[in-house]
Amino acid sequence: MSRTYRDIYQKIILFLLISIIIFFISQSFLIKLENNFIYHIHNNHDYILNNNLTFKKVSIAHYTTLYGIRTDSHTKIFNDNLKQICNILDPKDYSLADSVFVSLVDFVRFPILSNGISYRSQHQSQLWIVHSEESPRNSYRIIDMKNITDLDDWFNLTSTFKPESDFHIQYRGYRIKPEIGDLLKNKLNISLHQSINLTLDLLSDTFINGSSIYLNTVLSIFHKELINRKNILLNICPYTCNQPLSSHAIKSLQPYLKQTKQKILNQNIVYIAWFVSNCNTHSRREDYVNKLRSQKGIHIDIYGNCKSIYHSPISSIQCQTLKSNCTENILLNYRFYLSFENSKCDAYITEKYWIQGLNGHAVPIVLGAKKEQYQRIAISNSYVHVDDFQTIEDLAKELHRLNKNYSDYSKYLQWTQLYDISHRYKPTSIIDMHSTLCFLGHYQYLHSLKEKNQQILYLMHIIRKIFNITNMRLPNFNWTTAKTNLIRISQFYNPNVNCWDNNYPSIFKQIYNYLFTWWKLF
Repeated sequence: MSRTYRDIYQKIILFLLISIIIFFISQSFLIKLENNFIYHIHNNHDYILNNNLTFKKVSIAHYTTLYGIRTDSHTKIFNDNLKQICNILDPKDYSLADSVFVSLVDFVRFPILSNGISYRSQHQSQLWIVHSEESPRNSYRIIDMKNITDLDDWFNLTSTFKPESDFHIQYRGYRIKPEIGDLLKNKLNISLHQSINLTLDLLSDTFINGSSIYLNTVLSIFHKELINRKNILLNICPYTCNQPLSSHAIKSLQPYLKQTKQKILNQNIVYIAWFVSNCNTHSRREDYVNKLRSQKGIHIDIYGNCKSIYHSPISSIQCQTLKSNCTENILLNYRFYLSFENSKCDAYITEKYWIQGLNGHAVPIVLGAKKEQYQRIAISNSYVHVDDFQTIEDLAKELHRLNKNYSDYSKYLQWTQLYDISHRYKPTSIIDMHSTLCFLGHYQYLHSLKEKNQQILYLMHIIRKIFNITNMRLPNFNWTTAKTNLIRISQFYNPNVNCWDNNYPSIFKQIYNYLFTWWKLF
């Protein structure tokens, strides 16, 4: 190679090296510039106000999917009223949101900034809500972390099965039947507690004719929300929801209640149904069922993926999908139903009780949350709890007693004449999670304003009243300071703290269950 070509070759190599270096330096600079811009945007309410003088919308983003379902700016979340002041961002824009939603079962890791600075320290004003419709045992499936403590001091609000959560998840709720409430009030002169304040605040022209377009608009919208939600609540819960009747009221009602129709079944055999698809669980419910079905005179039919040759009903094929109408029709032939959870964890009471168990035809036998937690959440005298019996033999004896004593058995179905069951009666039925974040976002913004006139104070009062009418407590939100306590998930929602069951069955135990629990021939 001549000297001329060698010089040209070296210059080309040098040029390429310099270009590569410049590229990486520019990329690093752009990333830092973007992070700094986002930091200033989200930690300075004045910036938002000065650049949007007429209005401020509260924005919410889903950092994760919800059981694989994406929520983005095209998803219809808010009603026509609230969508004027709140919106949903695309997941990639979570850093621009006022509140960020995280589903634990879909969560992998927290966002990481390339400059080494903690994302949370740069976005302290954001509200992060952690959500799980699973037990603590099943919630942390795919998280890319060594320890649950790594999730501490990140989230502001919780949405779980625990009543202590800011947003208490419950599959269904119950209410006193309106005709029962009317009977108690008008004929028996027994007054029932009314938790809803019937007095509606009148919206004064003094408050709505202020100088701020934002305040006027938000005030009108939230006042409408307050009135609408009060009317809805009064309609669905005229005599309160999720509050049991007193023993005195129930005793007074006895002459007016009908005797439930007795099923014509063999009194020497206890017929029990179970709809189940998860055949291996932390609660070891499969072992409990295996022992219970071996008791004399106990006949358990299993429907779903875990059906067995032993006591396998012909109609089980029709119920593979666990359709509700199938469940109701099948349970006409049984006195009892197994509402067994896959985990034994605090307040973990799912659709197995609320939907399948409270079918009105068979009495649910429950296993999962402790007895005192069922007493706090479930309908009184609607279930038989396995914890009331020291041994499975004792439970079998009680089931035989109830099977022969229809008067005592029917007391477990008396609730069907006193209460209605519906998803509309849930504790948080009229204030869903997204509207909660919408309300709180505006409340925090109003609280951050240095000068608070009568209009602002009245608007903050209206927002608080929306939560008060449904007794929604939000234990981690301080209304006085408009701030939240950071959640220590390792103490609040930890399988080692909140559960008392076992590790998931080993592969050998699963094989054993398949051969001897679900497919045994004797």
